[in-house]
Amino acid sequence: MPNKPRVLVIDDGIEYARIVAERTTEFDLVRSKGTDEGRVPDGPSAIRFLEKNAGAVDVVLLDMKFDVADELLLPLDPPASPRRTKRFQGVAILREIRARWPDLPVVLLTAVEDLSLVDAGGGLASQPLTYILDGADVDALRIRLAAACRESALAVEEADILWGEDAAMRALRRRLAVLARGRVPVILEGETGTGKSFIAERFIHTNSGRPGPFVTADLSTVPHDLVASYLFGSVKGAYTGAVADRRGVFELAHGGTLLIDEIQNVPPEAQRQLLLVLQDGRVRPLGSSKVRDVNVKVIAASNSSLQQAVAEGRFRQDLYMRLSPATRVEIPPLRERAGDLPFLAARFADRVFAEPDIVDLRAQLASAVGLNESAPARIALGKTDAGDDALTLHVPAVAWRLMKAHRWPGNVRELEMVVRNIVTFTLIDAVDALRSGVALSSPRLQVNAGLVGELLAASENLGTVARPGDDDGAIRVMLTPGKSLSAVSSDVERQYFVKLFRETKGDFAEMARLLLGDPDKARAVRLRLNQLGLKVRDLR
Repeated sequence: MPNKPRVLVIDDGIEYARIVAERTTEFDLVRSKGTDEGRVPDGPSAIRFLEKNAGAVDVVLLDMKFDVADELLLPLDPPASPRRTKRFQGVAILREIRARWPDLPVVLLTAVEDLSLVDAGGGLASQPLTYILDGADVDALRIRLAAACRESALAVEEADILWGEDAAMRALRRRLAVLARGRVPVILEGETGTGKSFIAERFIHTNSGRPGPFVTADLSTVPHDLVASYLFGSVKGAYTGAVADRRGVFELAHGGTLLIDEIQNVPPEAQRQLLLVLQDGRVRPLGSSKVRDVNVKVIAASNSSLQQAVAEGRFRQDLYMRLSPATRVEIPPLRERAGDLPFLAARFADRVFAEPDIVDLRAQLASAVGLNESAPARIALGKTDAGDDALTLHVPAVAWRLMKAHRWPGNVRELEMVVRNIVTFTLIDAVDALRSGVALSSPRLQVNAGLVGELLAASENLGTVARPGDDDGAIRVMLTPGKSLSAVSSDVERQYFVKLFRETKGDFAEMARLLLGDPDKARAVRLRLNQLGLKVRDLR
């Protein structure tokens, strides 16, 4: 980005361009060819200009109302009268920009106090980085333009592996970039495995500017009668077993960010105390007469709807309102962003290829097929046109079709686990072949389609297999934070296999029937048990 951010004004009048040129000297106008006014006068002209010059624009300043000829109007969705289309033409232009250039910041201006523009179509109410203000307020304009440029330039390289290329996820990222600032709580909702913890730590906390620590409180692992002590702390003798003073997670997170994971598990008796902590910024440990000030940004995460929990009487309405429903963000499941599957799979593969133990396997194979030991490695999904300059793991078309058709009940976490296993076992098999005297001639290694099928089939019933004796007919595993999504997913799978092994009394045929629908695949289940580092003799 140059020293001065470049602003493209889209407006049928010259007022906003004049304000930017004369009164906001910290920004430069992008001047379209053939005019010195520093603006583009209508939607079609703006789209044509951006098609050639989007890289020269840092932020768009877009008017709402356009008094132009009907043929110069972009249509609203749903269709509207010419008068209404002119009044809300900015919505139509914004939709086109978002569809074509999802990461381009837009500041929307209007002097119309009637905010029924939300009903004008285009999902304006949910558009991040879109602001409604009076264009005559120059300070507000400066602030909005600067914020839009800053948020678009956030360093999120590490988090890109989660965001992918889906337009909805990019819009979500822009919104969270705004919500990360300040002390207002953020609500993250989404299915297990969608990356809520990753987003909380690696994006919201990282971009919050808060100097304190990031602390995770996973309430799914805490007994109900200990939740209050866990959150707020306790003093010696406060309850049976309290043999010493204990600091709660609010104190531990002072000055930083606290992720309360599975917040719907807070028992009713502790919800009021949580409300008071959020309201007053003070915490009173159990058994203590003293209160302690805490400055914490709270991220409340849940794999179910908190609004529904309120409706069912399981979650206090005043606590939900204090958590600020306006900041609620729902992370979409992977099945709703199928277009991101190739991107995410390739990025997860890149991560695995860079791990020390995998680098050693890569070097052995590269040397064996005539490549430099440090030659790059990649995964090819359903493709057969890979070159000879890199070690390539080719996922056959039939296996790639299985992956695309899979529902991914474990979401992004499951995809990472599947890709990790694909890379690891393909390289191990190839190295084992080398050691047994097999000569390899090509840098392309074909992934075992059967392995892919087994990995996907095993996840279909993960955590939901009905067994006699369970209160609700399900095997339960405990989700605990780990150093990576891979470590968490592997731990979950190990717990599941151990419990299933014990409940079937080590009957691999029965395990195969439950997991894969085929008792004849007992060998595949036993192999997977070994791959997870579990030994039958220890389990027995």
